[in-house]
Amino acid sequence: MLQLYRPSIRAAGAIFVLTAWVGSLAWLGVRRLGQSEDTTLSNEATLRLAPGTVWYALKAGDTQVGTAAVTLDTLSPGYRVDAAVMLASPSAEGLVRVNRRTEVWLGSTLNIEKIHSRLSRDGREDDWDITVHGDTLQARHTAARNASRGMAMLATAPTAAWVMPYRLALGGGLVPGHERSLTLLEGWPIAAGVSRLRVGTDTMVRFADSSRYDPATTTWTAVHTDSARSYPVTLAGPGGPRRVWVDRHGTVTRISTPFGVEWLRTDFDLSETAFRKELPARTAAIRAALPRLLAYAAAPGTDTATNVRRFLVQHRDGSPVDTALLALFAGGRQSVHGDTITVKAMGPMTAGESSADTLPDPTIQTEPLPVMALERRLVQEPVTAATLPTLVAAFHALVQLDTAATAADDALGATHAPARPDGIARLFVAVLRASNVSARYVTGIYPQGDTLWTHAWVEVWIPAANGWAAVDPVSGRAVTNTGLIRLAFAGSSHPEEMLAQVANARFVDITPKVVP
Repeated sequence: MLQLYRPSIRAAGAIFVLTAWVGSLAWLGVRRLGQSEDTTLSNEATLRLAPGTVWYALKAGDTQVGTAAVTLDTLSPGYRVDAAVMLASPSAEGLVRVNRRTEVWLGSTLNIEKIHSRLSRDGREDDWDITVHGDTLQARHTAARNASRGMAMLATAPTAAWVMPYRLALGGGLVPGHERSLTLLEGWPIAAGVSRLRVGTDTMVRFADSSRYDPATTTWTAVHTDSARSYPVTLAGPGGPRRVWVDRHGTVTRISTPFGVEWLRTDFDLSETAFRKELPARTAAIRAALPRLLAYAAAPGTDTATNVRRFLVQHRDGSPVDTALLALFAGGRQSVHGDTITVKAMGPMTAGESSADTLPDPTIQTEPLPVMALERRLVQEPVTAATLPTLVAAFHALVQLDTAATAADDALGATHAPARPDGIARLFVAVLRASNVSARYVTGIYPQGDTLWTHAWVEVWIPAANGWAAVDPVSGRAVTNTGLIRLAFAGSSHPEEMLAQVANARFVDITPKVVP
C-alpha cells in the first residue's frame, strides 16, 4: 500500500534552511551580475588595494640606465598613484638625469580626478596639471619660457596608463585571451586615445625582494627572491606598443617594449641605492649602451627621398626584437613583416584603420582665435593630395622653428612664438581639424647609423586615396621623406624624452640599391 512521506519537524527545518541558502546564493549571483563595472571596482578596491611602493630597475639590454618607483596611497575617499622615473641620458659632458614624476588622484571607482606631472632635466622644469570632468579633459602647462592651456572632449571617460593594471585586476579582466579597449591618457604631453588590450597566458615572474651590502666588493647583492603569478597584457596605444605583466592585485611586475627600456621589479637598494651610488663609475658603460639621439630639425643635411624603404629592426647587440610588438607599428604608410618595417610615401588603409583614428589632445587647440584666423587665411580650397603642397608651403612660411627644450610645443604657442617641431606639427593639425580635415600628430625617428634623429610630423587623411599621407610642416615638405619611422601618436619628440622608446634599438637600412 502506497504511503506518503511525512517529514519530521527537523527534516522540514533542514529543507527550509537549504532552500533559503540556495535562494540567497541565487540572489547574490543576480546582484553580482547586475553590478556595473564602477560598482565592482569600488567594492574590490576597498577590499584588495593596500598602500605600498614597488621598485624597478630600468634596463637597456643588460645595462641598467635608470630607476623607477610606483606608490599607491589610499585616501579618504579614493586613491593616489605616484610614479617616479629617473633615466640617465647621454650629454656632451657625460650623463644628465631626466626625472619625471606623475601623480594621479583617483575616486573610489578608480576614476581620474586630476593629474600632476613634472619633468626635470638640466635644472629646467615643466609642469602639467590635468583635470578630468566626465568626458572633458583640461590641461595647463607651465615652463620657464611659456605657459599654455587646452581642452579636449572625449567620447568616454579616460583611464590613466598607471591605473589600467588595477582596473584589469580588480574588474576581472586578467583572463587569458580576454580583449578590450580603454581610453588611456598617455605621453608627455598627455593625450587621450583608444588602446587595444589583450591578456596572455599567466606566468611566474621572479624578482629580488631583499639585498645586502658587501663591504669587500662595495656592491649590493640580492639575498632573496620572490615570485608573482602575472599576466602579460599586450597594449597598443597612442604612446606606442608595450607588454605589461600584471599580478592579481594590479601590481606591475615587468614592462617590455619592442626596443626601448625594460622595467624589471626588484629591491629598493638594488634599484635605487646601488644605481645612484655607482652612477659615476657606470657612465661609460651607460653611454655605450644607448644610441645617440639628436633633433632631426637641427640635422645638417635634409633627406628628401620618398622611395620605398625597408629597415631591419634589432636590439643594439644584434639580438632579435619581439616581432609581435613590432607588428603593432603597422598602419598609415608603414607595414611590418617579421622584423622589417617598410615605409612608403603613402600607403592604402589597412585593416582596422579609419579616418576617425585621431586623438583628442589638449595641446592641439583648434578654437582659439589665432588658430581660427590662421585656418581662414591658409585653407582656401578643399584639402586634397593636389592642394597639400601649396598649403604646407604657405604654412611653413609663417612659423618659426626653435629646437630648444623650453620653446613652445603646443598649437596655440606656435602661433605667436618660435616653437619646437612638436608645436609646429600640432599647429598644422589644429589648422586642418578646424577645417574638418582628419589629421593626427605623430613622433618618430630617422635612423642614421648609431644616431637616431627624433622628429614630429603630421599624417593627413586623403579620402580619394583612402589612406593617410605623411607631411612634414616643420621642413615644409608635402611628402615626408621615407627615412622617418613613426613610433607614436602622442608625446614629445625631444631626444631626452624619446630615449625610453628607443634605448635598445638598431635600425638597419636594407633597401635594395637601385642600379642606374
